[in-house]
Parts: sequence; structure tokens; C-alpha cells
Amino acid sequence: MFKSHDYAYQIEVTVNAVFNCDKYDIGGIADANFIEKDPFIAIALVLGNFYNKVDISYRDKIDGFLGKYYLEMGKSISEIGEEKFKEIMKDFNEIVSTI
Repeated sequence: MFKSHDYAYQIEVTVNAVFNCDKYDIGGIADANFIEKDPFIAIALVLGNFYNKVDISYRDKIDGFLGKYYLEMGKSISEIGEEKFKEIMKDFNEIVSTI
């Protein structure tokens, strides 16, 4: 059974750690309920936070990630589907963990 909220919670934890905030901060973008409906707002927020702080190779990784998943932007986690979202999370976590 696909538990989209579990994936949203993983992103919530990342947003909270990156911005040292609570789930209702940043206009509620850090809340799993919000993230479940539109995960790319939170994902782009996290990646954008690093964009001007990293060297060109990481910028390329961020640009590549956003380009690869451009068609999924604006969709909920459920609309994206479990297999695709697992891939997105793997790529997202890889970028965040290496910055």
C-alpha cells in the first residue's frame, strides 16, 4: 500500500533540518500535509537554499534534478505514484546528503 504521507514526512524532516524550523514555519511549506499535496515546492525550497552557496558541479546536479522531474511539478505525491516518487526521493536525498 502506497503511503504518500510517509514520503511527505521525510521531506518535512529535511526542510525542518535545513531551515531549523517547525512544521508550521515558512508559511506551512514545512508541513507534511502541505508537502503531500505539492512536494516540489518544499523540494525546490531546499535545493534553492543551497544553489548560490555551492560550486558549479552541485548547481548542475540541482539543475539536472529539476529538469529531470519538471513534468512532475505541480502534482501531488499520489498523482506522481510510488515508483516515480521513490526515484525522486533517492535523487533528492543524494543531492542533499552530498552538499
